[in-house]
Amino acid sequence: MGSIIEDELFSSSVIKDLHALDFDYVPSELPHRTEQLKKLALLFKPLFVNIAQNACIRGPVGTGKTAMTKYFCQSLVQIARKQGKILEYVHINCRKRSTNAMVLLGVLNHFDSRFPDRGFSVQEMLQVLRMQLQRKEAQLLLVLDEVDALLKKDGSNLIYDLTRFNDETMKAATPVSVIMISQKDVFIDLEEAVLSTFKRSNVIVLERYTRDELYDIIRQRVDLAFHAHTVLMESIELIADIASESGDARFSIELLWKAGLYADEKHAKQVAPEHVRAAKAETYSVVTETKLKNLGKHQLLTLLAIAKRLQKENVAYANTGEVEKTYAITCEEYEEEARAHTMFWNYLKEIEQAGFIKVKPSGAGQVGKSQLISLPDIPAAVLRGKLEELLT
Repeated sequence: MGSIIEDELFSSSVIKDLHALDFDYVPSELPHRTEQLKKLALLFKPLFVNIAQNACIRGPVGTGKTAMTKYFCQSLVQIARKQGKILEYVHINCRKRSTNAMVLLGVLNHFDSRFPDRGFSVQEMLQVLRMQLQRKEAQLLLVLDEVDALLKKDGSNLIYDLTRFNDETMKAATPVSVIMISQKDVFIDLEEAVLSTFKRSNVIVLERYTRDELYDIIRQRVDLAFHAHTVLMESIELIADIASESGDARFSIELLWKAGLYADEKHAKQVAPEHVRAAKAETYSVVTETKLKNLGKHQLLTLLAIAKRLQKENVAYANTGEVEKTYAITCEEYEEEARAHTMFWNYLKEIEQAGFIKVKPSGAGQVGKSQLISLPDIPAAVLRGKLEELLT
């Protein structure tokens, strides 16, 4: 038994560096976040003359809030060091530490890993923090990630205390700057007194990534995480198409990682579109038996024609012309009369609306009004098997 596990653990892989597919990984360059980083740099200029600054970063899941903030803060620490300044950067996830005391304990553990986890009040911990900063002649840059969890549980007192921290330490030049990260607008949860220190202009809103931006992010991760030439370009295109619905970079990276695992499982030398479809089916598939049974016979035959083309060619996209030819042949196999072109187009639209396929315009160099069909949700071979079972 052990040898089976060992064989799998040490078998060759298309992936060369798993860390680069981790959600916590911060690449040395962040695609499509340059403008936001510039804005952050402008906002935090006052730190270099010992003036605290606060900001809020907001945006939906997978828009790079945490990665961008980590990238910015790590850079800021290095730049400060060159200037002879000590900037202590602490990143707290408020889902994991959702009370004021737990947040402060996380901050104090950064300075002293042996700091006791009970016996101190919030005010006493703030005093200890002040002493630590003065002892090191340092500023603190504190990131409160998923800050809404803290605000919900303990209100905004701690944020108030931290932003007022600077009033009492002006002489000592050890200010505390706070960056809050959240998916939603947290200003509605802040008290007036806190709002006055968080200027509304100090908010950076991250929009969902576009399809082309996701493509660039996936390309970057492929270069970082995979051996050269092991991920087909079509697979990258397909991942970008699938993830573009949510604009979620995390989801696209997860798909890439899972597709890599599928390729390894099949001992394949390259990550092909079929591996991407398998990865998507595992994360969240809309293709269910019930949904398939709701389709009419010719819609099922059209879908079978698509599955056949994609499986046979092992590609991400099939053009509508090829699929129509395969549909005609498939109808013959099942002793059905193939419907005319207009009806075939209707079937395509219906199965697209039901969420089984995606249809997009073909690129340059394609003749006529041919379009490209992808099957984002299930391996072509699996779908083919299900459909052949339903049709017999």
